[in-house]
Amino acid sequence: MRDMPKKFQECFPEIRARADNETTPEYLNYIDQIVSQAHEEILKLGPFYKIFSTFRDQKPLGLDDIKIIFSEVEKYRSSKT
Repeated sequence: MRDMPKKFQECFPEIRARADNETTPEYLNYIDQIVSQAHEEILKLGPFYKIFSTFRDQKPLGLDDIKIIFSEVEKYRSSKT
């Protein structure tokens, strides 16, 4: 978690200028795509992302899923002390 600021900054890509021949909807779609990708990358940096994605993607939870959740909770708890 010590590298968080650097990794966080790396999640913000450059947004190019609008091209002369680019329509407003095309440029807005481009911006939406860049922002959505950056948002997803930022979420992955958080301590709860693996827990969230395990709950979201695994239904019903298996024993391995439960172990992952408990392991991530323990990592989080130990980083707070």
